Amino acid sequence: MKKIALISLCSVALFTACGDDSSSANSNAIDEPSSSSIVSSSTTTEGDSSSKVSSSSEASETKESSSSAKVDASSSSETEAPSSSAESSSSAEPESSAESSSSEESSSSVVSRDIKVGAYQYETSGMESINVSIYNNEDKAIDSLTLRLYFTGTPEQVEKCATLINYDICQSFDEEGHNKPCSENERRDIITNLRNSNPIRFDESYDSTSGTYSYYYDVPLGSTTIESKIRFSLNLDFSLGLETGPGICDVAMQPAKKKFSKDSSDWSWMAHQKEVDGADFEGIPLWEKDQGDTAKAPINPYISIYRKDDHIYGISPKF
Repeated sequence: MKKIALISLCSVALFTACGDDSSSANSNAIDEPSSSSIVSSSTTTEGDSSSKVSSSSEASETKESSSSAKVDASSSSETEAPSSSAESSSSAEPESSAESSSSEESSSSVVSRDIKVGAYQYETSGMESINVSIYNNEDKAIDSLTLRLYFTGTPEQVEKCATLINYDICQSFDEEGHNKPCSENERRDIITNLRNSNPIRFDESYDSTSGTYSYYYDVPLGSTTIESKIRFSLNLDFSLGLETGPGICDVAMQPAKKKFSKDSSDWSWMAHQKEVDGADFEGIPLWEKDQGDTAKAPINPYISIYRKDDHIYGISPKF
């Protein structure tokens, strides 16, 4: 009897030890992390259809990666906020008037390029205008660019042809300050692209107190090529439009209903602080029309530039 009891006691001890080993193994198991992607902003859909990427597709890919406990290192992409410091001045879809949107730069690649943007505002005959300079500091030419301007307004001020952007002057300046007007093809491309470009609204930006939304306006430069160490200068007018067909607006060459100012909440015009938005900026100054020929406009980190599918310069708003 004592022998049988001893055998039973050993069996119980052995079973308990096995159970402890199993528990210990489970507590040391490591869950592999799921893949993720890093983006620079959380604004809305781009007007340029070539830069749109389905967010639901990205979510699906992440879910598959997580469920198989495999990490895809290539799904992670880092972004770099552009510097607002100035460099040498010599280096350098048309529905109605507005479309709603839902996911913007979060679906775009962000690629750092050695370019800068400067801008100043001016007025002629009661119309507001802007001069934008792109400084190509790289050792090679750059093309296929689209400027993106961000601003705020009510639908009555912006949509249904209330505010359009019209082409005025286009030219390049070399390191010695000699200017070269844009070619006829380049001018025609910009004018045509502006005829087919309308402000795009960020629906999630609605401010019930002021009744305003944030918008962006794309200015595709078409066939324009900016050579190495060149400053490309573009003058644009803000004009009222006349609706000549569904979603079709013609420039009326009268003051736009939307007024732009660095003292307003227009993202590309207003002053910013680095601690809040990513870079210090005093706001777009109001100058004389030709003042940019003798003085360098302040570098503006809040006008974006896209090259095809890549966001290559500028800080966009977040909501």
